[in-house]
Amino acid sequence: MRILLAQNMFHLPSHGGANKSNRIMMEQLAARGHECHVVAPMSGALRDTSIDDHVTYLKGLGAEVTSATPDVLKYRYNGVQAHVVTRASSLARQIGEVAGEVSPDWTLVPSDDPGLIVLGAALKATPERVVYLAHTLQQLPFGPGAFYPSAAGTRMVKRAASIVAVSQAAGAYLKKWGEISSTLIYPHIYGDPPELAAGDLVTMINPCGYKGLSVLLGLADARPEAGFLAVPTWGTTPEDLDELRKRPNIEIGQPSDDIDDILSRAKVLLMPSLWDETFGYACVEAMARGVPVIASAVGGLSEAKLGVPYSVPVRGIERYESVGQARPVPVVPSQDLGPWLNALDPVVGDDSLHRHLARRSRKAALGFIASLDEAALETHLAALRPNRRLAALAALAAARAKESQS
Repeated sequence: MRILLAQNMFHLPSHGGANKSNRIMMEQLAARGHECHVVAPMSGALRDTSIDDHVTYLKGLGAEVTSATPDVLKYRYNGVQAHVVTRASSLARQIGEVAGEVSPDWTLVPSDDPGLIVLGAALKATPERVVYLAHTLQQLPFGPGAFYPSAAGTRMVKRAASIVAVSQAAGAYLKKWGEISSTLIYPHIYGDPPELAAGDLVTMINPCGYKGLSVLLGLADARPEAGFLAVPTWGTTPEDLDELRKRPNIEIGQPSDDIDDILSRAKVLLMPSLWDETFGYACVEAMARGVPVIASAVGGLSEAKLGVPYSVPVRGIERYESVGQARPVPVVPSQDLGPWLNALDPVVGDDSLHRHLARRSRKAALGFIASLDEAALETHLAALRPNRRLAALAALAAARAKESQS
């Protein structure tokens, strides 16, 4: 099969759960003999990075850079051909151009797509062959948590030949709020995780308002003798960094494409998310390495805990504001730190309990990973049939447009 992943998030680096899982799924398909292409923007964490700097970074990873112009950067990494636009305004056009060149059997479109720019371009280029990947619930155009609710956007999602939910929580959300049936496919992104020796830091990845930065700050203030590690990624703002720097017991680390660089220093992974998580890839990754996880009891994050303590109730985000930001700003409700301290203190302070949780976490996570089918997406795509009705409608619309121009 020829498969195109068209996404409105960067391909490399892949520090977020959605783009990391997308990248690995495409690499798995390429390893199984399929022709795989990615169209993505060079934005987000790379907004202050020059093309030359990014080329240097890619070559350091072992990528083969085949072309670098002011408009498009092309490289091959782990069997996948990437087409990266340097300006977000060029993304839709590049999707159409690559689709025209490649003639993909399927175009995969993740839900992380503000304004549905990518979905619109994919439906135009390959109208009957779009597969929609429901990753981030807040980026879906319907439901109580939607950043950008849109009836027209919902109709666009329903035009996809298939909807893939990456968790039970995502499937339930699609059904309840969009009246959309989906296929559950847990991305198998975990490889063969090593067992790590316990580190000494309470660690949080992507500290920001969405992910519960206020809980981390509160715990650091309440336990000044404890050491904390905060690893900023896509959600962390300059203001968030200022708050982290005010705490002498919080070390600010660097994101890494290899999560072992981070988890090797963790005694416990803190995941105090305050929005509905679709899943919690980092939760499973940490548990598989024997790192206990203390997480919010929200959405798919509870699902990712696999029944292992501790899941902590929180007051979730109910409202967002837009104040000139690229994404809505959460109005973060105050949190009760008592349950967090009641979980954190024994896990950090009782070595026997820590060892028990580490063993139980690793066993549960390795069992979950063993249950996954790396070929699940391939099998789904191979059995899928194009939405011929949409192809016919698109052809009719194109013919009418041509007639009106003549």
